[in-house]
Order: sequence, then C-alpha cells, then structure tokens
Amino acid sequence: MVLPAQDNGGTGIPLDHFYAERESSGAFRKILTKITFGVNLGYGNSYLSHDLSGLGLYQVPNLNPQIFVVDSLTRYSNWVNDPSIDKTLPSNTAFYSNPGKANIGFKGNALNIPLNLFLYYGFNRYRVGAGYSYEIMSIGTLNPTGLTDKIKSLQLPNSSGFVSKYYLLLGASFYRTGDYLFTGDIHLGSFTPTGNFSSTVTGGMYFDLGLTAEREFSEYFKVFVRPSFELKSYSVPLPGSSKVIENSMNALYFNFGVTYRIPELPRCYLKDCHVQINHAHGSKEYRSRRHPFYKKQNPGYGENDKTLIKYRGKNKRKLNPY
Repeated sequence: MVLPAQDNGGTGIPLDHFYAERESSGAFRKILTKITFGVNLGYGNSYLSHDLSGLGLYQVPNLNPQIFVVDSLTRYSNWVNDPSIDKTLPSNTAFYSNPGKANIGFKGNALNIPLNLFLYYGFNRYRVGAGYSYEIMSIGTLNPTGLTDKIKSLQLPNSSGFVSKYYLLLGASFYRTGDYLFTGDIHLGSFTPTGNFSSTVTGGMYFDLGLTAEREFSEYFKVFVRPSFELKSYSVPLPGSSKVIENSMNALYFNFGVTYRIPELPRCYLKDCHVQINHAHGSKEYRSRRHPFYKKQNPGYGENDKTLIKYRGKNKRKLNPY
C-alpha cells in the first residue's frame, strides 16, 4: 500500500515515489505485547503452629509425644502431616495430660524452595495475571508451647514434602527511579500439600502480599526480587475420630527471577542489516537485530551502549579519544 500522491512543497514531485505506508502490527500481536511471562526461584521460611487445647497428651521418655481424644488407649502420632493410630498398652513410665487439663501446642519452622511460573497482562500501571508454584518443603523440629519440662520436641519421621499452588495475580506499580520499577502485588489462590502429607490432609485458600522490585535491562527483559509474606493453614483429620487439627503455616519468602515481554515488532530478517533503530523494509516495519533482547535500546535513534565510546575502556584516559 502506498501513500496518495502528494506534492512536496510545490515541487511537483509525488512523495509516493519515495515512501511506502508502513503496515501496522496485527491486533493479536499487539495484545501479546501486553503480556509478560516470568519465572523465579526463591527461599521461604514457614512458621508452623497448632493448638491442642481439648486434647490429651501422652509422653514416654525419649520418644516422640502422642495425643489422644478421649483416653490414652487410642493415641495418635505425627498429627502434623501423616497421622497414625497407636493402640498399644500405655506405659507405666509415661507422662499423661488429660484432655482439657493443660494449654498445650507445638510450633516450629519449615524450609521452602519454590519454583514459580506466571504471566500477567499489563495496562497503564496495573497488572492482572495468574501463576503456578511448586515448592519443596522440609519441616524441622516442632517444640512444645506448654509443659516444656514434661514434653519432648516433635521430630517428624517423614519431614520432606511438596506444596503446589495456583493463584490469581493483581498488582499496581507505584514508583520508578531510573531503570528500577517498584510494584505492590498480591497472590490469591489455593494450595495443596503433597508428598509426605497424607491424602486426608486438605489445604485451602492462601493470601500472599509482596513487593516486586524490577531492574529493566530493556523494554522486553527485566530481573526482579520479590519479598513477600503469606497467610495460609491446612487441616489434618485424626483417623477414626471427628477431631481435626488446624495447622497454621504462614511463611516469609524471598524470590528472585526474570520476566520477558514479546516485542511488538518482529526482528529484522536481513542478517547483514546494521540499522540500530526501528526501521522498514518495503511496507513492513522491523526492530533492529544489532542488539540483544536483554539490552536497552532506544527504538527511535539506536543505543548500543548507554555510555559513549569516549568514556569507555582505555578511552577514559585519553585527552582526545577520537
């Protein structure tokens, strides 16, 4: 498609002899350029705790503590992630705390290593998207919150497991300085404990509030860090009983990763093209192939390096670098 014939300043020379009208990118590609894809790894510390008020506690010296609902003839071990029933005769050397007689509970930490995949649609300063996270989790020792002189710490026999999450992402950018952009965001979704967790254990909804700090290397490529705090809990039903143990598993995370956005213009197809700006071949417009996607490039005039040649390397010491 060419421009209608026009007179160039009264010279009588039609401009359509020299210029072709550039075709715009398709609507679908323009939508894709608004979508950002991301991946990150991280480190997390979960704060596990649960309240056993209304339950009895049974402690044999040098063994893990057990709990019971009515009497010590039916006791439960590992009520944190894989409860089992113990109906052996009680030991004469055991310590008992009958149901409702003491305010008891346990708390401890777990190590989390999450792998997170996500995408979001950006418009103005807002973001809407979705993601999936899969975490390796290792539960450490749980210490009693009461009767600490009578009750031992709980060491789980199968402490390593996994947590999978699906979530909705909402965010809003609120501050920019140079190549750095700061965004507040939330993840709202559901999680499921697996691996070392019994199939009867049920997860639920969770809420994650974070701050994303991004460093822009180009208009397409960024690296980021995201500290966040997460609220969640899961339920462990005791087999053969109507009693359910509610376990709080709030967590503090520190994630780091990268994001990539699809460019609006395709890369120039000519391998020998040295143009550093957005340019046209025929009626189609292309972006430069002289710089990688992860390097900042002003599409209007080209920018192979933000620092001029005369200020780089050995030239910094020359009076006249040219």
